[in-house]
Amino acid sequence: MTPADRMQKPRYRYRHFGGFRLLLAMLVMLQHFAADLAPLPLARAFAPYPVGGIAVLVFFALSGFVITEAIDCIYRERAGAFLGNRLLRIVPHFLLAVALSMLAHEIFRATGGARLWRSQPSFPADAFAPINVALNFIGITPFIDRAIDYNFLDITWAVRVEMVFYLVMAGCIAIGARLPGKKGFTIAATAAALLLTPLFAFAVYGRGARMMEFLPYFGFGVGLYFATIGRRAGWLTVALSVPAMLWQSILQQSLEPVAGMPAPSLAGQLIMLGLLLGVLGVLAFSDIARGRDTDRVLGGLTYPLYLYHQDVLVLLLTFTVGYSYAVFVTGILLSLLVAMALTSLVDPMVTRYRDKVRGGALRAGKPARYALVRH
Repeated sequence: MTPADRMQKPRYRYRHFGGFRLLLAMLVMLQHFAADLAPLPLARAFAPYPVGGIAVLVFFALSGFVITEAIDCIYRERAGAFLGNRLLRIVPHFLLAVALSMLAHEIFRATGGARLWRSQPSFPADAFAPINVALNFIGITPFIDRAIDYNFLDITWAVRVEMVFYLVMAGCIAIGARLPGKKGFTIAATAAALLLTPLFAFAVYGRGARMMEFLPYFGFGVGLYFATIGRRAGWLTVALSVPAMLWQSILQQSLEPVAGMPAPSLAGQLIMLGLLLGVLGVLAFSDIARGRDTDRVLGGLTYPLYLYHQDVLVLLLTFTVGYSYAVFVTGILLSLLVAMALTSLVDPMVTRYRDKVRGGALRAGKPARYALVRH
């Protein structure tokens, strides 16, 4: 890529995704707490609508948008820097969350907790076997779950899916940098999408790696980003992703009722998915000047809340008996406080290194090599 090509990098434009991302994380938390902390009437009310599962799918779409923007603005020729920044964002909180989950499980075992989940009284006796503990600490590695006997933090599955997307995108950056012209990344990403599409089809029918069934959600986000900067191919990608997402949702969304609970509502799930993706689309094209600092703070809490709320859940299940609205609300408030505290502890140290990898602490409206991208 020539110096002239580099000058044509698009500038980063801040979008109000922070509060929306936090909302998605809260939906995941609400689903888990409703299932395992709430009294039966509230658990039954949530049962037909897996709000957390839908939120994770929208997370994948949002990730496709934000990551593609970061690559387009900052990492076009820097695959190592891109992957390093992703790991800096993911790994510190993940390792801490896994360690805290192990501690919470040990407290549960030592105090003789009455029940771990609503349908699970305890956890396997060999969960603390050295090999299982070690594998949990590298649980974000794609496909490592096949070797893990017990997941101390079972929500890690979504982070593993994200890691596959990051690795694919890093490969596209590396290959694109070696192609002539300024569209090397676009060509490499298009080729990757074509090659991965059959894996998506196999996964939907249960004949391949299940994580590949989420490909169209990432594709929707990638296409949406390019649409926002005026590229027609972006709208084509969005248009192709929508029926693929519907296909995946119809075939794979759970329709089997949990014992004693109402049957899941496919119509309700699809409506929720459409509404949340619609909000994502509106925010992607919006240019809101006010409240950006607040929105950044809210967005910064998203990943910690997603991880640490399960640690809080295990502790509450350890020290409570039965189900109550008071414990349900306490769990929500405590999870938010823990997320805020650990964000304040971990993020300032990590951000310094992330800024070095990016090449600076960037702000919207500045040249691309100085724009702030937080995800």
